[in-house]
Amino acid sequence: MTQRQAQPSNEQSQSGAQPTSWCESRPRLRALVLGLISSVLMIASYPPIGLWGCAFLVPVPMFILAMRPVIRPSRAGLYATLGMMPAWGWLHQWIMEVSAVGVFPLVLYLSVYTLLFVWLGNRLIRRWGCPAVVLPIAWVALEFVRGSLIWTGYPWYLSAHPLIDAFDGLLAAPASIGGVYMVSFLLALVAAQIAQFIVNKEAPRWRTATQAVVVLVIWATLGWFTLDDSMDNSGSQTLRVGVVQPNVPQDNRQNWTVRQRVRDWMMLRELSYRVARMDPPPDVIVWPEGFVPGWTLDPASLETERNASVGWNLKMKGPDDVPDLDMPSMISATMLVDEMLLFQEALSIPMIVGSVAYDNLQIIREGGIEYKNDAMYNSAFLIANGKPDPVWYNKMHLTPFGEVMPYISSWPWLESKLLGFGAEGMTFALEPGTDPTLLQVPTSTAMHAVATPICFEATLSGVCRKLVFDNGKRRTGLMVNITNDGWFNTWTAGRKTHELMARWRCVELATPMVRCANTGISGVIDPRGQIVAVDFFVTPGTESTNQDRFEGGFVATIELATGSTAYARIGDGLGWLVLALGLVGGFLVKKPARAGANAQESDTMTESQNTEHA
Repeated sequence: MTQRQAQPSNEQSQSGAQPTSWCESRPRLRALVLGLISSVLMIASYPPIGLWGCAFLVPVPMFILAMRPVIRPSRAGLYATLGMMPAWGWLHQWIMEVSAVGVFPLVLYLSVYTLLFVWLGNRLIRRWGCPAVVLPIAWVALEFVRGSLIWTGYPWYLSAHPLIDAFDGLLAAPASIGGVYMVSFLLALVAAQIAQFIVNKEAPRWRTATQAVVVLVIWATLGWFTLDDSMDNSGSQTLRVGVVQPNVPQDNRQNWTVRQRVRDWMMLRELSYRVARMDPPPDVIVWPEGFVPGWTLDPASLETERNASVGWNLKMKGPDDVPDLDMPSMISATMLVDEMLLFQEALSIPMIVGSVAYDNLQIIREGGIEYKNDAMYNSAFLIANGKPDPVWYNKMHLTPFGEVMPYISSWPWLESKLLGFGAEGMTFALEPGTDPTLLQVPTSTAMHAVATPICFEATLSGVCRKLVFDNGKRRTGLMVNITNDGWFNTWTAGRKTHELMARWRCVELATPMVRCANTGISGVIDPRGQIVAVDFFVTPGTESTNQDRFEGGFVATIELATGSTAYARIGDGLGWLVLALGLVGGFLVKKPARAGANAQESDTMTESQNTEHA
């Protein structure tokens, strides 16, 4: 035997693991392949493929790597991170059209959690053993950090998310107790058993299989009872909601010219009229995020515009403008909003619409017209009796890197430099709202409070919980999510994923949701997180090759929720708990090693040292 054949690498010696197969004799390749396997499974579990069963297998390769890294865990995690990058890149490919420069930093950031998991998971195993428990703790702790803490939270593509489609929501139902992170933890428990079944060949296979089955049985039983509870929360009160989907791309948020506003207003007016004429008519009509054709809708700012007698030029400014509008060359800044208010008053149906609100708007005329303000908000308004209600909702959680740069926005000069480099043309001028304000929708029989999470907020458990409940006490029986999903452009899978995330809020809070999206997917979600069939009308000639993108609308009768859920009372307590356990177990408290374990570790080190000097 030659010295090269007999001597293991230093990395193998430090890990305490000796190669037992051809793949473990190539540890870097092994880690990369395991990362690629997890990457492929993750892609398969989400739209457009949507094989939810693959979600159970996504963590398994990473669990195997944490149990047997062969080389140093940090280095094994690094190669696994490279393997995971294709999944994160594929799932975020739509960002290429928004900011080609910004895609790689996002993919790198998300992939790094793989390295952190392998390192932390292996550390917990070496300290405490019991990989079937400590690996799920490490997995969910890092999901919680990514989803709720860092960069104000990015809770997309969590392990549990695909399971909303499993058995009509049965496996997702326990989220009404501990939120989506509870379901991620249950999934990780099953995945850990599968990993042990593969790695630990000395342990009885029947024991590992039995433990996995026991977890699944407990999980399904828990889901069965919580599903019944969520459906019992539906009360006797109903609200008929009409939804308008204009199928207008997101570029209206960046360069919405005056002529485009006129054109879109005419289309929205026609769609709203068709929705209003449905039998029976709706109690309220909903427009997507930011589609009021004026520049603001809060009463004080509207009055400021009127008093300033601001006018806007209708000359064509781009190839997308239409030249055949029979309009004067100049219109007042409030003309379209005033027409909309008159239109609503004529319909006699309240409307929920998205627009901009200001604090202390001032219109300055110095070499042009400039809107100055102390703060600007992305807002949801109620219009009734031809007037915007004086109480409206300002979006509380701005979309990270879409409406705000977390941390970076505190330095405007740095923010402007980064925007100029990676997303030229975008501006981040919005401020977050501070109050979970509900819109009060009047009907002939009652006044109904409605929560209106805006766009990205529907993916955030904490925001929706704050809107729907106050210390476990229900404030509203309905969520209406107005959103601009035009950012996904032709990437239908992105819109489906956004809808999938929103469905989990319905499970956690046992509350139905109506979604109104400018390019789809608009629809209704029941308290179990399941999609309700609606009768959409489609404007002829506007059908798209993307099934969810068309111009149209629908009216649906919604049963308003009552009662409460455990999650409404405790929130993301489980997420904080697993994070605390991961920190304490990994860094603060070290379990005393057993004598046998010390002897075994000593024997392994001695054997490695003897081999190195053979």
